[in-house]
Amino acid sequence: MGEPSLSEIVETSARGSMYLFFGYASSLIILGIGSIIVGRLLGPEGYGLFSLSLVVPSLILSLIDPGVGAATTRFSAKFKAEGRNDLVARTLKTSLLFRFPIGVISAVFCFLLADVLAASVLNRPEIGGLIRFSTLMIIFQMLFNYLSDSFIGLDKMQGNTILLNTEALVKAILSPVLVILGFSVLGAVAGHVVSFAVGGLVGGIYFLKVYRELGRPPDDGFWDDIRKMISYGFPLYASGLIGAVLSQLQIILLAYFVANDAIGNFNVAVRLLAMAGVIIQPFSSLFPAFSKVKRGSSELEGLFRLSVRYTAMLVVPVTVLIAIVSKDIVYTLYGRVYVLAPLYLSLYALTNIYAGLGSVVIPHLVNGAGETKIILYNSLVYMAVFVPLAYLLTSSYNVIGLIAAILVANTVSFSYTLWSAVKKIRVRLDLRESSRIYLASLISAAPILILSYYIQFYYRFMNLAFESAVFVFVYLSLLPIVGALKKSDLDNIGTLFGRFRIIQPIVKLIIRYESKLLSTLSKDH
Repeated sequence: MGEPSLSEIVETSARGSMYLFFGYASSLIILGIGSIIVGRLLGPEGYGLFSLSLVVPSLILSLIDPGVGAATTRFSAKFKAEGRNDLVARTLKTSLLFRFPIGVISAVFCFLLADVLAASVLNRPEIGGLIRFSTLMIIFQMLFNYLSDSFIGLDKMQGNTILLNTEALVKAILSPVLVILGFSVLGAVAGHVVSFAVGGLVGGIYFLKVYRELGRPPDDGFWDDIRKMISYGFPLYASGLIGAVLSQLQIILLAYFVANDAIGNFNVAVRLLAMAGVIIQPFSSLFPAFSKVKRGSSELEGLFRLSVRYTAMLVVPVTVLIAIVSKDIVYTLYGRVYVLAPLYLSLYALTNIYAGLGSVVIPHLVNGAGETKIILYNSLVYMAVFVPLAYLLTSSYNVIGLIAAILVANTVSFSYTLWSAVKKIRVRLDLRESSRIYLASLISAAPILILSYYIQFYYRFMNLAFESAVFVFVYLSLLPIVGALKKSDLDNIGTLFGRFRIIQPIVKLIIRYESKLLSTLSKDH
């Protein structure tokens, strides 16, 4: 079987990206609604306790998979491209048989030591009961993650959509209901845990149908597969472990230096940026796409540049918009009681600002090319910068200090990753194209900053709608003017989005507007 062509890879990846986009978009909208209701019901202090109660189980979850999850995605995609369905089935079977027993043992460990962990790790001995209840999340989310890894590797993004939306719907309904019924923070935790159980059950039913179509896997090779999967995935595991530990360390540091209400405000900023992450998550389908392209080929270079350019067109302007309208976003969705969250959100949003330089795409490129050690070293660099800086700045400047440490460590570690990708995989950025996107995004912010002084509506949501509409209109107008958008891009957008009827009217309207601009500009020249 020959190598798949770039057009075939892009088409498959684009189809997968669209399923992921709508899957993540709908699930994040549902989760966002549930999170907003829970945040308003619990208030900053209760929301802070809810965040703290999930730290220990989340930390344990990051410890129990030595790279097998990432390897499941990579080898499933690789064997599927080679037409070896028997090896795909064996990979999926091996992954589950390895991960499930470890998840059960870890959950028991967390349950028995919940009180000790609450006091020693979080400086909150009073939440031992919440941690004990949340230990079930370890088992359910482990199975949930297994299904997600498998669906992405199999290019079955519709399965991921089912998985995500079921979990989101259950959480968005159950958590607020339990809080309203008087269970307070415990109710929010219970809804969180049960949602993974139900999502995994529904997603598992669909997965079994897909798995049976692969045929019977070979009975031998379990330990050989585990060895290969860990060998590939361990650098990613070590990197992911460092990232997960550092992520939870953020909350742990806040637990020691900051009150619960400030933690709740910070968690609102994190949740809101995660909701905006709907535009980033679909590019997870690039992982298997890069696995299918021969290293050093012109196809890899083309796929990389195209991916960076299109992710930048989405992520960079959204990052800028969030940073300048953060107060209207927070007050509209969570209420004025979260007075600290707007500033936190404006600063925290800047973690995505390097999308125009490949920060979204490069991890998928590196993983697909098998250079997983780059991701490990990236995490080590991040840790070396973040840990001492976070302790010093958080103890002195609270949440602002923590976010500053995150931004500095993110800048240093990304610089290393970019340099490594260029040197080892031999891909190059098109800095001219990226600079045009940054320019269009920054200029689009100017009218918002000016108009906000003169136009203020009574309701915050009206401000948000007006500001966003102005920004989007200016940005879309500037893209062809600064040369960031070409006629070929419109053809690609029309092809990629044409099959999705839900957004067809919007896409057609944008394409028609951009076409007129490009036509006018070409006549002027």
